[in-house]
Amino acid sequence: MSSFIFKFTDVAIQPSAGKNGSVKRAVGFASIAQTIPFLDAKALAPNPRSAKRNAIIEGILGTLNENAALFRFKSKGLLISSHRVEELQRNRFRVEFSKEFVDGVLDGGHNLFAIGLFVLSQILDAKELNRIKTWEQLDAAWAAHRKEIEHLEFDDDDLVAVELIYPPSDDVEVQEAFDQAAFDISQARNANTQVKTEAFQNKLGFYDVLKEALPNELSDRVEWKPGVVEAVGAKPISVRDIVALAWIPLNLANEHNLLPIDISVLPQNIYRNKGECSEKFNTLMMHEKVTEPIGGKAGQARQLTHKAVESCLRLAADLPNLVDLIYEEFPHRYNSGGYRFGRRNVVKMYDPERYKALKADGKDVSGYTTIRPTTPYFQRSSRHLYHKYPEALIIPFVTGLSALMEIRDGEVVWGSENIEETVVNKLTKAAPLFDGQLDAYDWDPQRLAKSPSSHKQAASYYRVL
Repeated sequence: MSSFIFKFTDVAIQPSAGKNGSVKRAVGFASIAQTIPFLDAKALAPNPRSAKRNAIIEGILGTLNENAALFRFKSKGLLISSHRVEELQRNRFRVEFSKEFVDGVLDGGHNLFAIGLFVLSQILDAKELNRIKTWEQLDAAWAAHRKEIEHLEFDDDDLVAVELIYPPSDDVEVQEAFDQAAFDISQARNANTQVKTEAFQNKLGFYDVLKEALPNELSDRVEWKPGVVEAVGAKPISVRDIVALAWIPLNLANEHNLLPIDISVLPQNIYRNKGECSEKFNTLMMHEKVTEPIGGKAGQARQLTHKAVESCLRLAADLPNLVDLIYEEFPHRYNSGGYRFGRRNVVKMYDPERYKALKADGKDVSGYTTIRPTTPYFQRSSRHLYHKYPEALIIPFVTGLSALMEIRDGEVVWGSENIEETVVNKLTKAAPLFDGQLDAYDWDPQRLAKSPSSHKQAASYYRVL
C-alpha cells in the first residue's frame, strides 16, 4: 500500500458539496515535485497503456526543458484515480494507492514518463538519460537515484495539470459504483488515443489463464500489455498471435455447442485477421456466463468461470510449441516424398559457405542465408533446422490441429497422450501430399494461407492419415 499527501497549488472540487453520485473530482494545478509519489508508486497499473519513449514523449520533454511554465496549459496532464481520498486543509489530499486496477494513473502515461525523465535530467548526464527507453529502465534509474531526487527543487511556476477522481464516501455501493466508473472513464479517455482492445482485455484479466498456462520463457516475452514484456531485451510476441491460436480449440468448442453464444473465427482468419480474433475473444470473455467480476465488484478484473473456455485456453498454451515443431519438421517430411523444399524461391537455405562462394563469384545468393533460422515462437535453432521460410506456408497445418482434439466431459482436450509424436507421424504422411496445394497457389504463402481449401485439406490429412 502507498499513502501520501498530495497538494494542489490551485484546485476546484466538483461537486463542491454533498455526497451524491459515485465520483468526486479535484481538478487544478500542482508542482512537478508533487508528482514524485506517482513515480514512486509505479502508479500505471490502471492505465491500459504503458508509455515507451517515442516522439510524443520527446515533444513533452522538450516543452518541459524549454518552457516548463507553459506545460500546464499545453498538456492535458494527469488523470489520477484513488478509491480512498481524504480531503484535508490548504488544498491537500491524503491519497491511498492499494486497490489494483483502480488506484493510479488512468490517463497521462506519456506525460508521467516525460516528467520522470525531466526530474532525472537534473541528476543524470545526457548520455545516461538517453539510455532510458522503457518504464522498466525509468523505474530502475528512479530507484537508484531516489535519495538525490528528494533534495531537488523546482520552480514554483513549473506546474502540471492534474485531475484527481475519488468516491465521495466509503459506502460499499458507492465504492463499487466508483470502481466501474473509473474503468469506464479510463476506457473513454484512452479510446481517444486509439488504445488497442488487448490493453483492456489484459486489464480485465482475460489473459490470466494463458499467462499461467504458457511456459514462463514464452509468457515473459508476450506483450500482454502493449509495449511491455517481462523479458527485457527479448524478441517480443504480440498477444494477438496467442489469442488467434486460442481460436483453434475455441472453434471446436463452438462446433459442439459448448460455448454460451454461437461465436467462431474462420480458420484462415486466424492468420490473416488477428484483429477480428481479438475482438471476438473480447465478446466471448465479456459474456456473463464466461467471466464474472472478482468479488462481485464492478469494473475490476474478471474471473474465468466457464469450464469449456478454460480448457480451450489451457490447451492453446501448447500450440506455440507445436507451431515451432511443425515449422522445423515440415521441410524434411515434405522432402521425404522426393521433393526439394529448398529449391523454392520463398525458401532460403542456411549455408554460409555456399553463400560466400556464390557471392565471391558474383552469382545470385537470394536462395541462401548466413543467419541460422529459428522457430517462430521459442526461437529454437538446431542443425536440423536449415530452411528459413514464411510461416504462412505451414499455417494450414496449425489450424488443422483441431482435428487432433476431442471433446471429453465438456472440455476440449488432445486426442492422444503424446501430441508431439502424433503431429510428427501425421506430417510424415501429409507433408508430401500437400505438394499439390502448394503448387496450386504457386508457393505464394499469402494466397495459400488465405485459402479455405488449404485449411480444410490439412485438417483432413490429420483426421484420415
